[in-house]
Amino acid sequence: MNQQVTHAGGSQASACAADHMALWKQVEKTPTTATKQANVNGQSITAIDTMHMIRLATQVFGPMGLGWGYGIDEERFDQGAPVIDPQTGSLIAHEQTHTIRLTLWYKWHGERGEVTQYGHTRAVYRTNKGTWMTDGEAPKKSVSDAMKKCLSCLGFAADIFSGLFDDQGYRAVREAETRLAAADDFDSELQKYRDEYADWLKRECTTLREKIPHPRSIQMAGEAILNRIRDRASVARVDPDKGIQMIRQAMADGIENAKRNLADKKETTNG
Repeated sequence: MNQQVTHAGGSQASACAADHMALWKQVEKTPTTATKQANVNGQSITAIDTMHMIRLATQVFGPMGLGWGYGIDEERFDQGAPVIDPQTGSLIAHEQTHTIRLTLWYKWHGERGEVTQYGHTRAVYRTNKGTWMTDGEAPKKSVSDAMKKCLSCLGFAADIFSGLFDDQGYRAVREAETRLAAADDFDSELQKYRDEYADWLKRECTTLREKIPHPRSIQMAGEAILNRIRDRASVARVDPDKGIQMIRQAMADGIENAKRNLADKKETTNG
C-alpha cells in the first residue's frame, strides 16, 4: 500500500501543482490598454488601471459581493516626515499618510479564500513647489492600493508587479497581443503577426549561422533568442517548438562554422 502511494505521488504532485497555478496563469498577463506610466517619488513606473483589475476579478470570481469582495480591518492616519522652516529651523508640521489594512475574499472552485494587504496614500504633504496639499481622495486611493496588492498576490497583473513591463521586448509582445485582440479583421491581423514571426526567425537564424564570429557569443545570442521565442510565438498563435528547433540548429551550425573559421585563421597565421 505504501509503495503504491509513493509510486503515484509524482503524478499527483504534478497535477496538484498545475491546479495551484491555474488561477495565476489565467490572470497574469495585462493588456497595454490597462496600463500607464506614472511618476512615484521621482521614479517612472508602470501603473495598472484599477477598474481593469476589478473587471478581471469579476470575470473570474463573479460579481463583487457575491463571488468576491473586501473588508477594511483597520484605518488610520500615520504621522509622516517633519517639515522644517528653512529660515528658523523650527518644526512647522508633519506630513500625514492615510493607511488601511484590507482583507480581500474570493471564491475559487467552491472554496473561500482571503488575502490581506496594506494600502497607503499621502494625505497631507508639502509639494515640490513648497505648497501644502490635502488629498481628499486619500481613503479611496488607499483602498485601491490595498485591493490591487491583494489581487496581485493571486497573480492578477503579475507581469506588471514582477517588473516584466520594464523589459521593452516583453512590452512589445504585450502591445502586439493587445492590438490583435482589438483588431477588426482578426484573421488578417493574425496572418500579419505570423509573417512577422517567420521573418524574425529567418533573420535570427541567419545571424547565428553567419554573422557572429565567436562560438561563445553565438551561444549567448541564441539563449537570448530562445528566452523570447515563446512570447513571440504566442502572439502569432503558433507552436514554438518548431522555432526552438530552428534556433538550436542555427546555433549549432554557427558554432561549428565559427570554430572552423577560427581554426583556418590560426592555421594561416602559423603557416
